[in-house]
Amino acid sequence: MEQQGKTMEELRTEEVWKAAEAGDLEEMRRLIENTAANMQARDEEYGSALHYGVLSGNADVVRYLVERVGLNPLSANHKGETPWDLAYRENKGEVLDYLKQRFGFPYEETYHNPVRRGFYPDPSIVAVGEDYYMVNSTFMFFPCIPVSHSRDLIHWEVIGYGITRPEWARLDELDGGMGYWAPDISYCDGRFYITATLRRNDDMEKRRVQMVTSSDRPEGPYDEPVFLDDDGIDPSIFHDSDGRKYMVLNRGARIRELSGDCRSFLTPGVLLWYGDCKRKPEGPHILKYNGYYYLFQAEGGTGRGHQVTVARSRTLMGPYEPSPYNPILHQWDKGALIQCCGHGKPVQLSDGRWYMVYLCLRMLKEKGRELGAYGILGRETSLDPLTWTEDGWPLINRGRGPSDQQRLPFKKGSKELSGRNQALGGYPAWKGRQWMTPRPLKEERLGIRTEAEEEHFMLKGQEGDLNSKEFRSIFVIRQESFDLEAQCELVVPGLEEEQSLGVTCYYDENSYIQYGVGRKGNSLGILLKEYVGEGYVSHSFTPFKDKEVSEGQRIRLCMRAQGLARTFSAVISQKVIDSRRLEHTAYLSSEGLKKGKRFTGATLGLYVRGELWGEFTDWEERRL
Repeated sequence: MEQQGKTMEELRTEEVWKAAEAGDLEEMRRLIENTAANMQARDEEYGSALHYGVLSGNADVVRYLVERVGLNPLSANHKGETPWDLAYRENKGEVLDYLKQRFGFPYEETYHNPVRRGFYPDPSIVAVGEDYYMVNSTFMFFPCIPVSHSRDLIHWEVIGYGITRPEWARLDELDGGMGYWAPDISYCDGRFYITATLRRNDDMEKRRVQMVTSSDRPEGPYDEPVFLDDDGIDPSIFHDSDGRKYMVLNRGARIRELSGDCRSFLTPGVLLWYGDCKRKPEGPHILKYNGYYYLFQAEGGTGRGHQVTVARSRTLMGPYEPSPYNPILHQWDKGALIQCCGHGKPVQLSDGRWYMVYLCLRMLKEKGRELGAYGILGRETSLDPLTWTEDGWPLINRGRGPSDQQRLPFKKGSKELSGRNQALGGYPAWKGRQWMTPRPLKEERLGIRTEAEEEHFMLKGQEGDLNSKEFRSIFVIRQESFDLEAQCELVVPGLEEEQSLGVTCYYDENSYIQYGVGRKGNSLGILLKEYVGEGYVSHSFTPFKDKEVSEGQRIRLCMRAQGLARTFSAVISQKVIDSRRLEHTAYLSSEGLKKGKRFTGATLGLYVRGELWGEFTDWEERRL
């Protein structure tokens, strides 16, 4: 008799999982080969039968599921853990030996996507010798367009920015979600070029213009940018072998010749190719290789339809023939952790191999929902190998879609970072982090004070509130994992009514959380405020007890993120004096609130409200 609410297929599938976990090969084979068990099925955490088989430690069970059923040891559950990860974590020796033999390399020579976690969307990459440089969108955050460096394609560090001078940024009046979209980095004749769309507010004249800047060093400083008048988005610069230079940008893939310094247009736009699926074609890049011009595009919009397509031509101006393998990158598994994959750019290694960086979104799955609903970390950067078919077409990850786990491009430890980790321009890298503000903050409102070899970060606040575009005293970093803990320690200042300082979980001026020390009437205390859309949806204030906190005393504020939940606490002398919890903070994601353009991701950091100096003596965060 069927259990209530479950079909025969579901019951038999669960029996397969139990047999696999028990290591009972014969029973598992009987169920798979003679019943209605569904071998595509996943459990609530998106674990497959192979996850259960690994737990048994029986290599024969794992071998059968891999070689006969065709389950993938590199496919992750919603925690990002693959069967191979599980075998490694649980030290299942026989299974590890089998997988090493199967793949031809050990577990230690693998990496996991995304390789750039948190709000690092729209990647563009260039190789110069054995060094790799990447840029990502920053929208209204400043400094603009980080330039990251790597020598192994996996470990990245920010070494500079495309725009570091506030007067060059042109961000002051822009709404959240506007600003610098989809940058591209290229290299030619000893010079690095960065271009991006400056997306302005809908009510502004010339809503889209194309920024171009360049430098003879990848970290900068970059020249004062020019802003070219073209109403497209997602520009890239193609340097042809004859020395001529071109900008390629949407709608579809349009091409315009540039001057030799790339600071002016020489020709009007010409459409090369509108794309394969014909929906929202953008992010074009041209690659000249093996006698062809290859034109890569992102299509399908930035949601679950996102994909990468390619076409080629013997001549730059076309016509272009679409690949029979399109889309060459797409996430067909709608329940997988990594979604919305597209906007890719290929790069060739010095040994001739190829890879592609592309954007993705890790979707946080909630109970009761079939699919992940909230990409709270924002769009991130992933990496997969690119191979060429016999008829000369590129494929990403052999056409299988994005990978969760993949072999390292280089053996572990064979490529080290150059150590060029001191960004030129930008804000102080206090505690080794790359801090941002929403729109530029004047340098006189920041500082580092050293006391007994301890660096204190000084941030001067402003009148107004965090929901204003004029308010900039918000110092944040990207949130890089769903589950983390962050802490800051601050010196309690003298405060007036409406003044406060502390930690913030910040998306933009339309959605954020404040947790800090404030004043209400004659009382100092702890406040917690949630701002969503048009106003504060919650606001609580708890006065300190008599003599519990005094001016000049240090207090530690803690924030713990677990999925969409946030727990806050305040600690003095190792004693918890306040604790609060918010269960559903989906408004810190692009999907959690519909207001304006929302393309960024959750950040966390510090804020000071009111014309006073905030003194922060410590900051740390860690994954849980």
